[in-house]
Amino acid sequence: MASLTRRTLMASAGALAASGTRRARAAGQTVTVWWNQGFYQAEDQAVKDSIAAWEKLSGNKIELTFLPVADVTAKIISAMTIGDVPDLIYSDTGQNLIVPQASWNDKLVDVSDVVETQKSQYLQTALDSSSFYNNTTKKRSYYGVPVKGATVMIEVWRPLLEEAGYKDADIPKTWDAYYAFFESAQDKLRAKGKRIFGLGYSMATKEADSGNLFHAFLVALGGNGIVSLDGKLHVGDPKVRQAAVKALDDLTRPYKKGFVPPGAINWGDVDNNNAFYAKQIVMTPNATISIAVAQMDKTDQYYKEIITQGIPQDNAGNAVPSLLGVPLCFIPKGAKNIDAAKDFLKYFIQPDNLNTYLKQARGRWVPVMPENVKNDPYWMDPADPHRPVAVRQALVTPTASWFQIRNPAYADVNAKQIWAAAEANITQKGWTAEKAADDALDQIKTIFEKYTIT
Repeated sequence: MASLTRRTLMASAGALAASGTRRARAAGQTVTVWWNQGFYQAEDQAVKDSIAAWEKLSGNKIELTFLPVADVTAKIISAMTIGDVPDLIYSDTGQNLIVPQASWNDKLVDVSDVVETQKSQYLQTALDSSSFYNNTTKKRSYYGVPVKGATVMIEVWRPLLEEAGYKDADIPKTWDAYYAFFESAQDKLRAKGKRIFGLGYSMATKEADSGNLFHAFLVALGGNGIVSLDGKLHVGDPKVRQAAVKALDDLTRPYKKGFVPPGAINWGDVDNNNAFYAKQIVMTPNATISIAVAQMDKTDQYYKEIITQGIPQDNAGNAVPSLLGVPLCFIPKGAKNIDAAKDFLKYFIQPDNLNTYLKQARGRWVPVMPENVKNDPYWMDPADPHRPVAVRQALVTPTASWFQIRNPAYADVNAKQIWAAAEANITQKGWTAEKAADDALDQIKTIFEKYTIT
């Protein structure tokens, strides 16, 4: 038998993709697509360009609708509930709130045949993040196609640090010292009469940023085992409880001491961004590097004034795992043009095509195919102060899949904002971190009792 070289395999994959495109072209289908509106115009244009290229190649058409960020989840859930669905959906938050539950309820089309075309190219955490449990078939399968990735990053104003008398090198590397440093920066700025807050923590019970931030703290502090990879819940593990208590305390104590803006308990998704741009806060954690990338045309801000950093090391100086968010494309059951939708996805996730899309979107999201980073110097450009930091955290340092991937019960936890509500119990009702953590863990246990993974 002749040996299979990488060149042979790639050629075979290309032939298969081409044959799929020919079949779709013969059908002359129009594919309806719903896509999460981008944070800025370049993201939307990158989607349009990818679609135009596939239309030209396949001879098919795509009817594209951008969904406003505030309406994405509600719109998709409503459509799937009544059965009036598009052929293909992409959502920034689908991995967190929609796909785990829809997969559990057998409401999505299995897209394993799409993922398999590029399976060897994907980061393992990305593959883990697109595999979900179906309670009808009693097994896992790929119900989402990985598009891109992101971890919680931290943005810092260099001019405010300098005004406080600090340099970049003064920022500590370890957990407790890192966050305490920004409290010190606030003290020094306040001493100069500046009404500036050191920490821009999102703490509202109505948006995703607060949940992203809490879970980054929970995992970094040792709570990654709250849901094991087999989908089992471990709220009785003392290490998990200790991590939950410390995460809640670390996030609420600075708020109560005045190091976080009072309005942070009511922030929407973009309010921490706006507070940062207004220089009301020295730093803010954010789910992507969108804060910096949105200022790319402002050369001084992008290259000189905004610092992007990954989450700090633990107190012993060891790297901590980051939860890797992997937004997905998915196909709801009831879609009328499944073959053509899959054909587009097979085209879209070819490494060169996916890389082009991510670059045209200005690198806000990182690749989930390591070869893209190896083959394209754009991602690790030493002249760029932001992209390489995000890429290293997502593809070099340890990452973990989100808990709702392991068990869809945690999607309910996210939807109910249980951890953000626990923070509110501390900041607004005077609860202790221990009481709030135990209450949250009890609620989570009750939710998980409704889900059994065999």
